[in-house]
Order: sequence, then structure tokens, then C-alpha cells
Amino acid sequence: METKTNTNQNPDKSRKVIRIVISILVAIALWVYVDRGLSVEVTMKVNNVPVEFSGEDTSLAEKNLMLLSGYDTTIDLVLKGPRSELFKLDKSKVRIVADTSTIQETGQQTLSYQVYFQDDIQRSKISVDHASAYSVTVTVGEMDSKTVPIRCDIVGSTAKGFTAGELTLDPAELNLRGQRDDLLNIAYAKVTLDISGADRTVVQALEWELYDYNDIKIDNPAVRSKVKTVQATLPVKTSKEVDLVVNFVPAAGSTLDTMQYTVSPDKVTLVGEKDVLDTIDAIVLDTLYLQDLQPSQSLTYSVTAPEGTTLAENVGPVTVTIVVTGVTERNVTVTSFNCENVPEGFSAVPVTESLNILLRGLESEMAQITAEDLRITVDLSGITEPGVHTVPVTVQVANYANVGVKGSYQIVVDVERLP
Repeated sequence: METKTNTNQNPDKSRKVIRIVISILVAIALWVYVDRGLSVEVTMKVNNVPVEFSGEDTSLAEKNLMLLSGYDTTIDLVLKGPRSELFKLDKSKVRIVADTSTIQETGQQTLSYQVYFQDDIQRSKISVDHASAYSVTVTVGEMDSKTVPIRCDIVGSTAKGFTAGELTLDPAELNLRGQRDDLLNIAYAKVTLDISGADRTVVQALEWELYDYNDIKIDNPAVRSKVKTVQATLPVKTSKEVDLVVNFVPAAGSTLDTMQYTVSPDKVTLVGEKDVLDTIDAIVLDTLYLQDLQPSQSLTYSVTAPEGTTLAENVGPVTVTIVVTGVTERNVTVTSFNCENVPEGFSAVPVTESLNILLRGLESEMAQITAEDLRITVDLSGITEPGVHTVPVTVQVANYANVGVKGSYQIVVDVERLP
């Protein structure tokens, strides 16, 4: 039989191969185009870059010298480099730094500078194609210094129900440097803090201004300081009334239904941050176990304000009066003991003949309970050697839900190895 070839599929396969080849060629062409485009050197303008002066506050100040002019110089730059590198450049992070450590005397000085970029820029790939100035000219004079206090004007008022505390400034004084005549009339520095509507502590970094002895503002850029801003902190607090309470831990036969208590005084007022006070609903004076209470007793406590708060006023001793009703205590003698989990190959015999168990519970149930209602269990799973052992026991009260056991107990057991 003659085999026929399906000629209809060959043109489709050929067209498919051609499309794949064309796609690859286009991708290569695009890659080459993009790569060349990113590698092409272009320029970028960065204007009004302020000049920073390294060593002005250290080496220059140590020589009792300071910049009298030129410290506010700005420079325009035209940077050149690969498009890919300049594309990453953040203009706001371009820095120009002039070194003042070489200055030795007063007068006009010319300083060279360096241009710096952010860390992810390859400095070797970018050059300065043009600059509005290739050096910085400054005037240097003798420096004097003066320390003045810092005052703070507080404007506005706190939110309703909130009060402002004591203001702190950091630093509290300002060390100024300048020429003697410029410093002579400066009396103090001032900052202004706005607390309008404040409902929490206000912390702000404030710019300072200088004033003379007649409280007239002095605007002299030749007077400078290392400190650019002053941190003002003003606590803003509110008050909250909270309860004084006692926590009670109930037990069988000693429940909250059987007792009453009063606290006098039963409330105090706390002062503190709103966020802190929002987490406080009461002050716990003590935690008492109902099983340990007497029929009637009076306890005295002092009040300690929670961390981050203070008491609005002095609080004297707080008296807690407790009255327990319908509850009594009674000793019941038990002579039967159950030994459980006796190790294999051993026998156990209680040596203790009787045990007095102190019970506490409702009077109606306590009058009826007998030794038969108590089950004393001894767990011997931890015994590994024969001999006389003193071991703790578990006491369970059957049939009476409102009777509990006070205290802990133990008996002596003789453990022997089986023959």
C-alpha cells in the first residue's frame, strides 16, 4: 500500500518556525536597544545645592575661628553619566562638602569641595560636567562664644479635662558662637510651643530665635549654634476615678455567696496620661482566699498608684471589713486510707492509724458529714525502694458540694518487697 504524505501540515510548521525566529530576533534587538539606551551618557541639572562645611564645629572652632560669610553658599551642578545611573539619582540627596580643617587664619579663604551622592550610586560613573562655581570663597573671623538661657512661650490650651504639667527643654541653654560685638546684646533664646487641643504629652522640636535685653528680636545670621532645634516636652495629663477592690479566691465550702465586704474609701482619683488611665479600671488592694477568712475581720491597706500615674490627693489608710455568714469549720477523724499505684513487686500498708481533717463549709452540710464521706488516697507511684515512707495524701469529700478541705496532709506507709 502506498503511503501518502500530509503536505497540508508542512506550511503551518514552517510559518510557526519563522514566527519563533522573528520573535527571538525582535527580543534581541529590543535588548540591544534598551542596553545601549541605558548606557548612553546624558546630563542632569541639580540646582541650588547648599554647601556643607565639615570641621566648622570642631577643628575650626578649636582654633577660635568661624565663618563670617560664605556659609550660605549654594552651587548649581550639571552632572554627566550613564542614563541608567542618573535615573537612580535622588537630587535631594546630592551633597556638596567643603573642608574647613585647612583654614589657619582670619580673612578671605578659598576652599575646594567634593560632591557626594546616595550609597547606591556608583560615584566613578558620574562626573561634574559643569558647576556654577568650582570653589567656595568664605570670610573667616575670630570666634567668641556665649551661653544664654532658653525660654519657651506656650500658646493655646489643652483639650477640656486635661491639664499641662511641667515643661522641660533639651537643651535648657544655648551655646552661641559669633563675633564679640554680635553676641554682646543677646540676652536669651526663645522657642514657641503650641498646645492647642492637646490631649496627650506634647513633644516637639522647635527652632529658636534670639532676643536682646529689651525683648527685641535679633535676626543676625552671623550668630550660630551647633544646636539647630530645641526639644520641648510638656506632659499633658487627665484624671480618672477608679474603684478600690479586693480579689477573692473561692473554694468548695467557701464561696462569694457566704461573705460580704466593704472598702472605705472605695474610690480614688488617679492622674496620668490618657492612654495609661484607659487601661486602669480599678486598684486591687489584695487577693484573699475565702477559705482562710474569719467570721468577721477588718484589714488595713495603703494605696499605691499604678506605674505611670499619681494620686490626685493624699489617701489615708483604706479599711476593708469582711463578714462571713453561714459557714463553720469542723475536724473529722478518718481511719481508712486507700493506697493506689503500688509499684509492681511491692506491698504497702499504712502505718498511720488516724488522721484529723479540718473541713470548712455551710453549717447545714457540716452538721451531717461523717468520716465515711471522706476518701483519703495515697499515691505510691513515686516509690522505688522498700521502707517506711511519709507521703502526701489527697482528701476528697463525697456527697457534699459545699464542704471543702483546709490544709494539706500526709501519712506514713510501710512499703515491703514481695517474696
